[in-house]
Amino acid sequence: MENLENIFNQFLSCITTLQDNLNVSFGEALTETFDNLEEGKIKVENGAPDEATVAKLSKMYASLDYDHLPQKVKVQIFTFLTLKAITEDGRDVNQMPTPAIVSTVIALLMQKMLPNRELEIVDPAIGTGELLYSIINQLKAANHSKNVYDLVGIDNDEEMLSFADIGAHLNNLDIDLYRQDALMPWMVKPADAVVSDLPIGYYPIDENANNFATKSEKGHSLAHLLFIEQIIKNLKPAGMAFLVVPSSILSGKGGADFMPWLSDKVYLKAIVELPSNMFKNKLNQKTILVFQNHGESATSSEVLLTKLDSFKDEEALIKFNVKLNEWYTKTNH
Repeated sequence: MENLENIFNQFLSCITTLQDNLNVSFGEALTETFDNLEEGKIKVENGAPDEATVAKLSKMYASLDYDHLPQKVKVQIFTFLTLKAITEDGRDVNQMPTPAIVSTVIALLMQKMLPNRELEIVDPAIGTGELLYSIINQLKAANHSKNVYDLVGIDNDEEMLSFADIGAHLNNLDIDLYRQDALMPWMVKPADAVVSDLPIGYYPIDENANNFATKSEKGHSLAHLLFIEQIIKNLKPAGMAFLVVPSSILSGKGGADFMPWLSDKVYLKAIVELPSNMFKNKLNQKTILVFQNHGESATSSEVLLTKLDSFKDEEALIKFNVKLNEWYTKTNH
């Protein structure tokens, strides 16, 4: 762990050296640093960075010995640094990477519910890509390292897409990335599966929100509800969605209108409430929602309803997996 901390600090010095000389955000300097290291040369544009900084960075890069760092270490370091970039640059909290343990729960669900064949998987709010890449790596590991997934990421933020691009490269994954408002018509074909940690908040473009059944009657509409409707529109018949959503949309006043609408549009498969101790404020509580689009091979089944006790206790994950296996056996036999 100490060694990882040393490597992290070396990367940090490289980034801040470049940031100071170019007078750019931490995120931009981070992207350029990894581009330089991957390309094996320092990018100079219009004399920037200056010669002294190039010489300094060359020595720093040499001491990093980047080419001989294990791939896993590069991924870990990059994840920590993107987290720092989002905090340092005062970016939206929605852009924070999803905790890695959430991807483990989704990967377990996907192993059970998705056929083992080539699938197009889309994340329409990809951010740094951390959630999608972690899930795919776990699915690959469970499938004897076979990669049968065509990946697509959508985001309206260029810097997030740069992070996602580097993350894919570091994870040895191919992905097509699109910069667009994911609540406008998608530029990609319908998906076999959608995986996403949905952005929470209000969608500012009321004119476009009017195209959705889930729009608010007054004021701005809730982006996460519009996203769910958009995902349903862009799933293939019988396609599946694995989404991290605010728990408030599933019960109480928020769920009273939304859940009957959703239940009419899709087949609900699983509602997995994440541990309360993950969230400082109960209002920020999140849940994993899984549903299947209607279609010829789609079926209605008993919904897996469960709450995870704690991610600090490994036993909780084991108990969840046992419950998932019992549910799967019961609903498929």
